[in-house]
Amino acid sequence: MLIHRACGIDLGTDTIKIRDKGGKNFLYSRNIIAMRKNGSVLAYGDAAYGVYEKQPENIRVVWPMANGVIANLTEMDELLEHLIREFGGASTLLIAVPTEITQVEKRAFFQVMKGQFGAGRIRLVEKGLADAISASLPVLSSRGHMIVNIGADTTEISVISSGKVILGQTIKIGGRRMDADIATMVRRKFNLSIGQKTAEALKNNLAFMINGPKLEQKVFGIHTLSGLPKSEVIPSLAVSVAIIDAVDSIVDSINSIYNRIPPQLMKDISQEGIYLTGGVSMILNLPEYIRKEVGIPLHHLQDPKYSTIRGLVEILNNHEFKAVTYTLSDLAAMR
Repeated sequence: MLIHRACGIDLGTDTIKIRDKGGKNFLYSRNIIAMRKNGSVLAYGDAAYGVYEKQPENIRVVWPMANGVIANLTEMDELLEHLIREFGGASTLLIAVPTEITQVEKRAFFQVMKGQFGAGRIRLVEKGLADAISASLPVLSSRGHMIVNIGADTTEISVISSGKVILGQTIKIGGRRMDADIATMVRRKFNLSIGQKTAEALKNNLAFMINGPKLEQKVFGIHTLSGLPKSEVIPSLAVSVAIIDAVDSIVDSINSIYNRIPPQLMKDISQEGIYLTGGVSMILNLPEYIRKEVGIPLHHLQDPKYSTIRGLVEILNNHEFKAVTYTLSDLAAMR
């Protein structure tokens, strides 16, 4: 039986969030699937994440998204079919997508969904617009706004005016780059090889910018010299130093975009400031560090991990925001 309800989907590299128009039903899941060699699904979502970095050779664990776009269509289609069924079904979808992606990459979002829903029931919106609407910014006005979303694989920087992203950049630096830098630090400084999940836990539990508590965490890995299992206690300062290069690259990109803002919008943004969101923005004192380095006001959105999905629900409930979305037919007309 078809469920007649509209839903927003935030397809992140690391997680998937689905919420219905009424805001009553919500699904949050890791964007990962575990497949057997014969192509059957062993586990998906959070259960597949539990298998990740532990799987035997006959199990393939896949992250279908990379750098904010769909990298594996078959696996993405399989995963979404399971998650939408678990969610309880949907009739129409609104999907947030990065600004700086190609026509082919945009079409992939339609392709992975249209088999289940039909192309006419799918609309896309740029992630920066969804975040801005979540922040209750008047995106349809001619006033300028600047949004920065630091996610797992990418950082999305958007300058918005009159319902459009007039200047944007998606840089391939986010939480996973920080995780990789933390793993490299642990290998070089402590002679311990750790996985991505352990590095992510160190970032989430210990990382800070400017100042932070002197904490530490015991981790397990493989000693790089002996090849044997070993544990080490990793201090928060070492973890925090490891992520500085990635954070500074994000700051450099924010400054670069800010300096390219058209003069008629520069005054708006210099007065109003930048709006910061995304799960990685929750690193202790990161908003204060970016504010200091950029030199203009900065506002950290409440519950930044969920800002995009909140914006999608707002768009679904407000007919005037339909103008910021587009269909497959609209995409063809843009060529």
